[in-house]
Amino acid sequence: MPKRSRSSSFVTATIVSAALIFTAPTRINAYITSGLPAHTHRAFLRKLTDDICNQSIGSLSPEEMSTCPMLMSAWATAPEKLNLSSDNGRERALAVEGLLKRMIDERRAGNTEAIAVTEDYNAVMKAWSMSGEGSKAALRAEQILIQMQDLYQSGDKNVQPNLESFQIAIEAWTRASDEPNAPARAQQILEWMINTYKSGANDKAQPNTLCFIPVLKAWASSRKLEGPIMAEHLIMWMQQLQFQEEIESAKPTTLCFNIVMSSWLKSADITSEKRIRQIFEYMESSSKKGNVDVQPDAGSYNIVISSISPAVKKFYDMGGARRADKILARLENGYLNGDETLRPDSIIYNQVIDYWAKTQSVRGHFMKARDVLDRQVKMFREEKVRK
Repeated sequence: MPKRSRSSSFVTATIVSAALIFTAPTRINAYITSGLPAHTHRAFLRKLTDDICNQSIGSLSPEEMSTCPMLMSAWATAPEKLNLSSDNGRERALAVEGLLKRMIDERRAGNTEAIAVTEDYNAVMKAWSMSGEGSKAALRAEQILIQMQDLYQSGDKNVQPNLESFQIAIEAWTRASDEPNAPARAQQILEWMINTYKSGANDKAQPNTLCFIPVLKAWASSRKLEGPIMAEHLIMWMQQLQFQEEIESAKPTTLCFNIVMSSWLKSADITSEKRIRQIFEYMESSSKKGNVDVQPDAGSYNIVISSISPAVKKFYDMGGARRADKILARLENGYLNGDETLRPDSIIYNQVIDYWAKTQSVRGHFMKARDVLDRQVKMFREEKVRK
């Protein structure tokens, strides 16, 4: 291990000493923007945190109280700077929660400056969510969210859970790779959020599209047999909220439908190509009727063409290459008619060329493959499509 030079140690010590001259808030800002090594940042935060948490209850000054939220935010949002891996992410979460607990204890001791607010609780939840502790972290984030809602309904308006609060708890479960039922647990939080909003218990719990996307992705990547079905049910629920209950913020988008189609693509279901095509055609039909939020993009076309792969390579379907070629032609026409979201790339062309190359039972299959290649070259030269 190389030794640090005396000059380097002197410079670091000088910077730290200079930082201590300023007020606590200024020191936190200096920490965030400085170029000190990760271990120095971490030790600096650790010392400030211990200085606050180790004082007797009720003795914190207004300046120290104003430092607490900044410290919590620094711990919660700077894991890369602090060089904290999943092995010691628990330290970060416990440090943030310790600061929150100190603020609560200080308030109970009569310190009127100690007011824990929603953002402070969110920082604790975020720290747990990013701690790498899997289901334990997700469960703790869920417990904190429930506690926030209980406190709010009991009259503490300062800790009303907001949209970010629910999103953090949902995403915490989607990160819990050690929990087989993580997608279902994330969906339970989402359902509770929506019921809380609809019942009038929390007007800041209004769901939006971004709340559904992590749950959709969780089902899509779960490899569970019911994954595609559950993802489809979520889409239908979003449409119900949009059209029947007039919660426009929960409307599904192209990305949502793409996630559902990718869920079918990852499944081993023999009907996946057919189901993906049905969803794709529904998107196109809806967009033509005015719902531009679900208009297929290049990613949608890519998924549809990819879904044909088993038919061509595994079942030697003679019509697979032809179906893919027709889908590609629709993509090309849409782009040439001015839709930038339909810009094709080399991946989608290569797929169709490969399908034709493997469909040797079709007369002239190699000419069909060459025709697709010629279209790709022409599109690149004249329209500057992506390589």
